[in-house]
Amino acid sequence: MARNRKLIAKQLFTLPAYRWIFVCIFATLFALTLYAITHQFIPSPTWYALSFKLNIGFTILMASWFYYMLILNPASLTEAYKRYYKWFVIVSAPAIFYFLGYVTIIYSIGHIVGNFSGTPHTIHDVMQKQSVESKRGCKTRLVGKSLQHALPPHFCITQTSFNQLPQEIAVRLVGKQSYFGFTLDYIEYDWEKTLKLYPNTLILSTLTTLP
Repeated sequence: MARNRKLIAKQLFTLPAYRWIFVCIFATLFALTLYAITHQFIPSPTWYALSFKLNIGFTILMASWFYYMLILNPASLTEAYKRYYKWFVIVSAPAIFYFLGYVTIIYSIGHIVGNFSGTPHTIHDVMQKQSVESKRGCKTRLVGKSLQHALPPHFCITQTSFNQLPQEIAVRLVGKQSYFGFTLDYIEYDWEKTLKLYPNTLILSTLTTLP
Protein backbone atom coordinates (compact mmCIF):
# COMPACT_ATOMS: atom_id res chain seq x y z
CA MET A 1 0.00 0.00 0.00
CA ALA A 2 2.78 2.38 0.95
CA ARG A 3 4.58 1.46 -2.26
CA ASN A 4 1.51 2.38 -4.34
CA ARG A 5 1.32 5.74 -2.60
CA LYS A 6 4.95 6.43 -3.48
CA LEU A 7 4.31 5.57 -7.11
CA ILE A 8 1.30 7.91 -7.27
CA ALA A 9 3.31 10.67 -5.60
CA LYS A 10 6.05 10.29 -8.20
CA GLN A 11 3.49 10.45 -11.02
CA LEU A 12 1.89 13.72 -9.93
CA PHE A 13 1.96 16.37 -12.61
CA THR A 14 4.88 18.79 -12.52
CA LEU A 15 5.29 21.69 -14.90
CA PRO A 16 8.56 22.28 -16.78
CA ALA A 17 11.27 24.52 -15.38
CA TYR A 18 9.99 27.53 -17.32
CA ARG A 19 6.53 27.16 -15.78
CA TRP A 20 7.05 30.35 -13.78
CA ILE A 21 7.24 32.36 -17.00
CA PHE A 22 3.82 31.01 -17.96
CA VAL A 23 2.43 31.62 -14.47
CA CYS A 24 3.76 35.21 -14.43
CA ILE A 25 2.20 35.92 -17.84
CA PHE A 26 -1.14 34.56 -16.66
CA ALA A 27 -0.95 36.58 -13.42
CA THR A 28 -0.09 39.72 -15.40
CA LEU A 29 -3.08 39.16 -17.69
CA PHE A 30 -5.35 38.79 -14.68
CA ALA A 31 -3.97 41.96 -13.05
CA LEU A 32 -4.36 43.95 -16.28
CA THR A 33 -7.93 42.69 -16.60
CA LEU A 34 -8.72 44.13 -13.17
CA TYR A 35 -6.98 47.35 -14.24
CA ALA A 36 -9.21 47.61 -17.32
CA ILE A 37 -12.36 47.20 -15.26
CA THR A 38 -11.40 50.04 -12.92
CA HIS A 39 -10.13 52.48 -15.62
CA GLN A 40 -12.64 53.53 -18.25
CA PHE A 41 -11.36 53.52 -21.81
CA ILE A 42 -13.03 53.87 -25.22
CA PRO A 43 -10.93 52.15 -27.93
CA SER A 44 -10.70 53.73 -31.37
CA PRO A 45 -11.99 51.66 -34.33
CA THR A 46 -8.45 51.38 -35.72
CA TRP A 47 -6.95 50.13 -32.45
CA TYR A 48 -9.90 47.80 -31.88
CA ALA A 49 -9.47 46.14 -35.29
CA LEU A 50 -5.70 45.79 -34.83
CA SER A 51 -6.07 44.47 -31.27
CA PHE A 52 -8.56 41.86 -32.41
CA LYS A 53 -5.99 40.41 -34.81
CA LEU A 54 -3.22 40.62 -32.20
CA ASN A 55 -5.40 38.79 -29.71
CA ILE A 56 -6.04 35.93 -32.14
CA GLY A 57 -2.30 35.42 -32.49
CA PHE A 58 -1.79 35.76 -28.74
CA THR A 59 -4.50 33.18 -28.01
CA ILE A 60 -2.98 30.66 -30.45
CA LEU A 61 0.47 31.17 -28.93
CA MET A 62 -0.63 30.82 -25.30
CA ALA A 63 -2.96 27.89 -25.98
CA SER A 64 -0.22 26.05 -27.89
CA TRP A 65 2.22 26.64 -25.05
CA PHE A 66 -0.35 25.43 -22.53
CA TYR A 67 -1.09 22.26 -24.51
CA TYR A 68 2.62 21.60 -24.96
CA MET A 69 3.14 21.58 -21.18
CA LEU A 70 0.21 19.21 -20.76
CA ILE A 71 1.50 16.81 -23.40
CA LEU A 72 4.93 16.59 -21.76
CA ASN A 73 3.65 14.09 -19.22
CA PRO A 74 0.09 12.95 -19.99
CA ALA A 75 0.25 9.94 -17.65
CA SER A 76 1.06 12.14 -14.68
CA LEU A 77 -1.65 14.60 -15.69
CA THR A 78 -4.23 11.83 -15.57
CA GLU A 79 -3.23 11.00 -11.99
CA ALA A 80 -3.21 14.63 -10.92
CA TYR A 81 -6.65 15.60 -12.20
CA LYS A 82 -10.00 13.89 -12.47
CA ARG A 83 -11.00 13.14 -16.03
CA TYR A 84 -13.86 15.66 -16.20
CA TYR A 85 -11.64 18.42 -14.81
CA LYS A 86 -8.85 17.55 -17.23
CA TRP A 87 -11.15 17.90 -20.23
CA PHE A 88 -12.65 21.09 -18.84
CA VAL A 89 -9.20 22.66 -18.61
CA ILE A 90 -8.23 21.50 -22.09
CA VAL A 91 -11.43 22.71 -23.75
CA SER A 92 -11.77 26.02 -21.91
CA ALA A 93 -8.10 27.10 -22.03
CA PRO A 94 -8.30 28.88 -25.43
CA ALA A 95 -11.47 30.72 -24.37
CA ILE A 96 -9.82 31.87 -21.13
CA PHE A 97 -6.73 33.14 -22.95
CA TYR A 98 -8.89 34.85 -25.57
CA PHE A 99 -10.96 36.68 -22.95
CA LEU A 100 -7.95 37.79 -20.90
CA GLY A 101 -6.06 38.82 -24.04
CA TYR A 102 -9.10 40.67 -25.40
CA VAL A 103 -9.53 42.82 -22.31
CA THR A 104 -5.80 43.27 -21.72
CA ILE A 105 -4.74 44.25 -25.24
CA ILE A 106 -7.70 46.41 -26.22
CA TYR A 107 -8.48 48.14 -22.94
CA SER A 108 -5.56 47.86 -20.50
CA ILE A 109 -2.69 48.43 -22.95
CA GLY A 110 -4.75 50.96 -24.89
CA HIS A 111 -5.49 52.92 -21.72
CA ILE A 112 -1.93 52.83 -20.38
CA VAL A 113 -0.24 53.83 -23.65
CA GLY A 114 -2.97 56.29 -24.57
CA ASN A 115 -2.72 57.97 -21.21
CA PHE A 116 0.93 58.85 -21.94
CA SER A 117 0.59 59.65 -25.65
CA GLY A 118 -2.84 61.28 -25.63
CA THR A 119 -3.74 64.96 -25.76
CA PRO A 120 -6.54 66.67 -23.77
CA HIS A 121 -9.88 66.18 -25.45
CA THR A 122 -13.59 66.60 -24.69
CA ILE A 123 -16.46 64.59 -26.16
CA HIS A 124 -19.99 66.02 -26.13
CA ASP A 125 -22.83 63.56 -25.81
CA VAL A 126 -26.39 63.15 -24.59
CA MET A 127 -26.74 60.36 -22.06
CA GLN A 128 -29.71 58.58 -20.54
CA LYS A 129 -30.38 57.39 -17.01
CA GLN A 130 -30.50 53.66 -16.45
CA SER A 131 -31.41 51.70 -13.35
CA VAL A 132 -30.56 48.00 -13.13
CA GLU A 133 -30.83 45.29 -10.52
CA SER A 134 -27.26 44.13 -10.16
CA LYS A 135 -25.29 42.61 -7.32
CA ARG A 136 -22.08 43.55 -9.10
CA GLY A 137 -21.38 47.12 -10.07
CA CYS A 138 -23.57 50.16 -9.69
CA LYS A 139 -27.36 50.11 -9.93
CA THR A 140 -27.80 53.71 -11.08
CA ARG A 141 -25.83 54.80 -14.13
CA LEU A 142 -25.66 56.90 -17.27
CA VAL A 143 -25.44 55.29 -20.70
CA GLY A 144 -24.87 56.82 -24.11
CA LYS A 145 -23.58 56.34 -27.61
CA SER A 146 -20.03 57.41 -26.68
CA LEU A 147 -19.72 54.66 -24.06
CA GLN A 148 -21.12 51.79 -26.13
CA HIS A 149 -17.65 50.30 -26.72
CA ALA A 150 -16.14 51.41 -23.41
CA LEU A 151 -15.33 49.15 -20.49
CA PRO A 152 -17.54 49.39 -18.54
CA PRO A 153 -20.09 50.75 -21.05
CA HIS A 154 -21.67 53.12 -18.52
CA PHE A 155 -20.87 55.82 -15.99
CA CYS A 156 -21.92 55.21 -12.39
CA ILE A 157 -23.84 57.89 -10.47
CA THR A 158 -25.29 58.05 -6.98
CA GLN A 159 -28.94 57.37 -6.19
CA THR A 160 -29.36 61.02 -5.21
CA SER A 161 -28.04 62.24 -8.57
CA PHE A 162 -30.19 59.68 -10.34
CA ASN A 163 -33.32 61.04 -8.67
CA GLN A 164 -32.47 64.67 -9.46
CA LEU A 165 -31.34 64.31 -13.08
CA PRO A 166 -33.76 64.34 -16.04
CA GLN A 167 -34.08 61.20 -18.14
CA GLU A 168 -31.71 62.65 -20.74
CA ILE A 169 -28.84 64.99 -19.97
CA ALA A 170 -26.11 66.62 -22.04
CA VAL A 171 -22.62 65.84 -20.77
CA ARG A 172 -18.97 66.51 -21.52
CA LEU A 173 -16.62 63.53 -21.35
CA VAL A 174 -13.24 64.92 -20.36
CA GLY A 175 -10.04 62.96 -20.93
CA LYS A 176 -7.28 62.29 -23.45
CA GLN A 177 -7.54 61.30 -27.11
CA SER A 178 -4.88 59.23 -28.87
CA TYR A 179 -4.43 56.70 -31.67
CA PHE A 180 -5.54 54.00 -29.24
CA GLY A 181 -8.75 55.70 -28.19
CA PHE A 182 -10.20 57.97 -25.54
CA THR A 183 -9.12 57.79 -21.91
CA LEU A 184 -11.99 59.02 -19.76
CA ASP A 185 -11.04 61.01 -16.67
CA TYR A 186 -14.40 62.40 -15.57
CA ILE A 187 -17.80 63.59 -16.80
CA GLU A 188 -19.22 67.11 -16.54
CA TYR A 189 -22.91 67.96 -16.82
CA ASP A 190 -23.70 70.53 -19.51
CA TRP A 191 -26.68 72.27 -17.91
CA GLU A 192 -26.99 74.90 -20.63
CA LYS A 193 -27.48 72.30 -23.36
CA THR A 194 -29.65 70.16 -21.10
CA LEU A 195 -32.10 73.04 -20.56
CA LYS A 196 -32.42 73.38 -24.33
CA LEU A 197 -32.52 69.65 -24.94
CA TYR A 198 -35.00 68.44 -22.37
CA PRO A 199 -38.08 70.40 -23.49
CA ASN A 200 -37.42 69.30 -27.08
CA THR A 201 -37.23 65.72 -25.88
CA LEU A 202 -40.63 66.05 -24.23
CA ILE A 203 -42.15 67.46 -27.43
CA LEU A 204 -40.71 64.66 -29.54
CA SER A 205 -41.93 62.00 -27.13
CA THR A 206 -45.41 63.48 -27.27
CA LEU A 207 -45.40 63.60 -31.05
CA THR A 208 -44.47 59.92 -31.29
CA THR A 209 -47.59 58.96 -29.32
CA LEU A 210 -49.95 60.88 -31.63
CA PRO A 211 -51.92 58.86 -34.22
